[in-house]
Amino acid sequence: MDEIITSGFKVILVSVSAEGLDESWLGRRIDKELLDELLLLHEKYGMHLAFEGGEAETLVLDCPLFKKRIKILNTEKIWERDSGYLNIKKAILEDK
Repeated sequence: MDEIITSGFKVILVSVSAEGLDESWLGRRIDKELLDELLLLHEKYGMHLAFEGGEAETLVLDCPLFKKRIKILNTEKIWERDSGYLNIKKAILEDK
């Protein structure tokens, strides 16, 4: 995941289902701070940093290969018991 951060990718979490992850993780960008928090969860719950033993889905908003980036304008967090997803209601493509 370090390579994702250092290579200019902008990636967010759009779905999570793993012990230690709650609604606040939905929509978060994968960055150094998030990785540090995942390391703490790994130590506490044994969760793999690639979400093995749980589940997470991501969305790439921008990367060096894209001609345009995705800009999210409106979302809704859907959470049920121990899992949830980010419902993207409106998004546009914008020039870089």
